[in-house]
Amino acid sequence: MHQTSNRIPPVSPDALTDEQKALVGDWSSMNFASVVVRNPALYRTLVPLIAKLIAGSDLPPRDRQILVLRTLGLCDEIYEAHHHVLIARNAGMTEAEIETARTGGAGLSAFDQTLVRAAEELFRDKCISDGTWRALAQRYAPIELMEVVALVGGYTLMAMLTKSYGIQLEDPETFNSFAEMRKYT
Repeated sequence: MHQTSNRIPPVSPDALTDEQKALVGDWSSMNFASVVVRNPALYRTLVPLIAKLIAGSDLPPRDRQILVLRTLGLCDEIYEAHHHVLIARNAGMTEAEIETARTGGAGLSAFDQTLVRAAEELFRDKCISDGTWRALAQRYAPIELMEVVALVGGYTLMAMLTKSYGIQLEDPETFNSFAEMRKYT
């Protein structure tokens, strides 16, 4: 289910309180930030978690994006998925790889398919199977294994927020302005 209108509208940049301005910084035109900042305590908790899972992660950028894209695809989420296409491109993924990661189709490497399977198992069973865990553990240290679970869980939460709040995509000009701010992968 997708909301076609904002259930919780964004705070316009000129209506932000000083506290909200300090929290959103340069991201005041991003609909997610300007909706979540309505609840500053939630913003202070949620945004650093997401920043850790993406920009501060120990997982390789491409692997991280495969997990995120598959999770958002399973959640039938649009807002974050739109943003993560840009991040996935920054991580060196092709359009075909991005689409395959999102849909879980064939055409990715064996390890990429393991990442897709991990996201699917976490989404479906809330646990990675022993076989998938062993395959991940051949490449990842325990900290990275922990981050796989946290990343999929974090983006399942993001999907719940964006869909339930009815967060809408930014207009193309605003969205394109994020490309300069989003040099991270």
